[in-house]
Amino acid sequence: MANQRWNLSLGALLWFTTVAWAEPYVSPDGRFSADLSPATSCTTSQSDSPLGAIVTTVFLDKQPGRFLTVSFTDLPKLAILAGRERIFDEARDGMLQQCGGTQTAWQRQDAQTRRLLYSAPGHRGETIFRLEKYRLYVVDVRSEISVKPALDSRFLQSFKIISPPAASAPVPTDP
Repeated sequence: MANQRWNLSLGALLWFTTVAWAEPYVSPDGRFSADLSPATSCTTSQSDSPLGAIVTTVFLDKQPGRFLTVSFTDLPKLAILAGRERIFDEARDGMLQQCGGTQTAWQRQDAQTRRLLYSAPGHRGETIFRLEKYRLYVVDVRSEISVKPALDSRFLQSFKIISPPAASAPVPTDP
């Protein structure tokens, strides 16, 4: 009986520390905020392309039964000449290949945003792709089928692009 209470208390503590944090995660360099836990890891990679260097930064939050990811890729300016749809299509295809998923829906939200619904072995997923000038944001949630979809929606809706910091005023000079 005491062991069951301990397991229940431990489970509640794990849920609280991974789901119920108070402040959103803010990335000043990434210019975004999202409901990621303090345990979020960050990696950056660079690859060369015929159009120039491509730098991608990935924030990964592994939670019980689901993965929350926000990434941003700084694209070479010439990549935009290939067209937004090509950028979105290549990002979608890369996401599906990476997770071994099958597309169930692909929707245009607006000129800058696409939404992907997919299934992967034992999981369901939803990804938002947002192109802001030369930066592609990819916000993804991949959950075990047993996790409530409302938690996935809450994470996706928490993502916000924050404006770049305002330039500071020049220091006044003494006359």
